[in-house]
Amino acid sequence: MKRLLTAIVLALALSASAIAGDIPISGSPSPPPSGTTQTTTTTSPGEIPTDGSAEQVSDMALSALLTVLGFLAV
Repeated sequence: MKRLLTAIVLALALSASAIAGDIPISGSPSPPPSGTTQTTTTTSPGEIPTDGSAEQVSDMALSALLTVLGFLAV
């Protein structure tokens, strides 16, 4: 019985991460209003356009992590 419960818990834990990325899509996107121009960007499929602030935050986080690891290594 313990093995069955362990197998069920493990299966749920592994499937939760797989289900977490699902995004339900219902129908197609609505067309743009008439009389407006549509702008296009030069991003690759799957790429999320950013304004550069995410890179700055990740650089700061990496710097903080390296600082902490430097203190722990001493």
